[in-house]
Amino acid sequence: MTDFINAISNGLKEWVQALAPDVPGQLLGYGGAVILGGLALILVIIALRLFRSKGGRTSAKRVNIPKIIQQEGSVVDVSTSQDTDDISTRCVFTSVSSGKIKCEIIDRLKPLDAKKGDLITCIFAPKKTVSDKVNAFVSTVIESETDGRKPDRIVLSVPQKFTMMPRRKHARKRVADQQFIRVKLWIDDPFSSDIPFQDATPHISVNSFNSENSVSNANAVLNISHGGIGLSVHNTNLNENCAVGVPVAINLFMFNFREKTFKPYWYAGEIRTMHEGRPGTTRLGVKFTGYGEPEGSLVRWELFD
Repeated sequence: MTDFINAISNGLKEWVQALAPDVPGQLLGYGGAVILGGLALILVIIALRLFRSKGGRTSAKRVNIPKIIQQEGSVVDVSTSQDTDDISTRCVFTSVSSGKIKCEIIDRLKPLDAKKGDLITCIFAPKKTVSDKVNAFVSTVIESETDGRKPDRIVLSVPQKFTMMPRRKHARKRVADQQFIRVKLWIDDPFSSDIPFQDATPHISVNSFNSENSVSNANAVLNISHGGIGLSVHNTNLNENCAVGVPVAINLFMFNFREKTFKPYWYAGEIRTMHEGRPGTTRLGVKFTGYGEPEGSLVRWELFD
C-alpha cells in the first residue's frame, strides 16, 4: 500500500512539474499530499455510504410492517420462544409509533410468561418487503400485562429484527369426507385417569357409533395432521372442564381403504385453542402429546420423544 501511494505521489509530482517546471519541489510535495488526502476522504465517504446501505435499515423496516399489520387488523401470535407451536397469546396492534407498539390481547392460550425487558417473538401472516417476505419479528417488552395499567394490553419496542419462520411442523390436511374418520375424546388426563377408555362413553364424539345421537352427529373433523386435530364441536357437548391447556385422551378410527375397515389409533393430547365457530359450535384445536397402546381392557400411554 505504501509503494502504491508513493507511486501515485511521484506520478503527480512528475505531471505537475511537466506543466509548471518552475514550481519548487517542496511545494509540489505539499500539493500532492493535499490531493492524496482529498482522494482518501472521498474513498472513506463512499465506503461509509455503502456500509450504511447494507447494514442499516432493513427492507422490512422501510416498509413498516407493524403499521401495515395495525391497518389490516391482522391477528398476531405472541411467543416467548422461537417455537411457532408454542404460542402464549394472540393480539392485535392498536397503536404503532416510532418507539413502541401497543398490543391488545384477544385470546389467551396459556399464561404469557414475559416481564419488562424480556424478548418475545411476534408471528403474523407473511408480508412482502422490498426484497423478500417476513412473518415474524423479535421485540422487547416495555410494559407487560401484569405491570401495566391495563390487564389485557402489552407494550412492545419497535422490532429488533425480522425473519421468515416456518409456521407449522406438521402440514394440516382438511377433512372433506366425514364418513372416513371417527373420533372419541375424553376430557381427562390419560396418564392419571382411571377411566376404562376402551369401554367408556366419550365426552365428545364425531360420527358417533350411535346414529340416533343427533348432537354427536353434528360434530365434525375440520383438519388433521401428524401433530394434532381440529374439531367442530356442538356447544352442548362441552362440559365445564373443557378449556385451553386441559389434557385429553383421543381414540381415532381411520378408514383403511386397502383393508376396507376402520383402524383404531390412540393419542394423548392437550387442548391448544378454542374459538367460536358456526352458530352453536366451538372450534377445538388439539395437539397430540403422546400415544397409547391397548393392553387387554386398558391402554398404556407414552409421551412423544
